[in-house]
Order: sequence, then C-alpha cells, then structure tokens
Amino acid sequence: PMVTVAHWSASSGGCIKLNTDGAIWQNGSYVEIGGVFRDADANWLWGFSRLLGKETIFKIKARAILEGLRLAWEKGIRQLKVKSDNDLLIETIVEGGAADSQIMELRGIHQMVRRG
Repeated sequence: PMVTVAHWSASSGGCIKLNTDGAIWQNGSYVEIGGVFRDADANWLWGFSRLLGKETIFKIKARAILEGLRLAWEKGIRQLKVKSDNDLLIETIVEGGAADSQIMELRGIHQMVRRG
C-alpha cells in the first residue's frame, strides 16, 4: 500500500483521489472526520465533514474512509485512489483483514470495495 503523509500528491491515470482524516476535539467529547476529492490535476471536486461521538483514532480514520467511499459510490465514482495517514488501517484493508473484523467500519469498507 502507498501512504502519503502531510502533503497532497496528484493521482495517476486520471482517477479521482480521496484524502481523508479525522480529529478529536480538545475536550475529547467530539470527533470530526472529513475528506476531499480531487481529480488528477489537483482540482478540488467536493469534500465532506461529519461530527461523531467519542471513538478511537483507528475507528475515526476507518469511518472517514467509509464515508468517502459511500459518497463516491453515490456520485457514480467506481475508480478511486484512497489516501490515509494510518499505515495499520491501510494495511488491514489491503491485506483483507477488514472482511472478518470486529470493527463495523472495516467490514463496511470491505463491502464497499467488493461492490466496485
């Protein structure tokens, strides 16, 4: 898997690129996830953000990817390059560990990826 940290890089092959992230508010009571979709020329296409309740960092990052996949599917995007700064999350998805995970977000990601 290819993971990009701290900067945006253009996607290759004309495919849409989704960069996701998540953050915990300072008081720890809320979590925010978000993502941005860009084309191969770095043009901003659309973005999203959501407020969630308390959760672990791993689940926050997984939820951001899942929400991005859902939005892409709704807009008819079937080829998507997804970027995250969580190496373990990307490795789990790529290696197939999401299929049987106890984490609902990972199972959702697996189902979305199998759709395409």
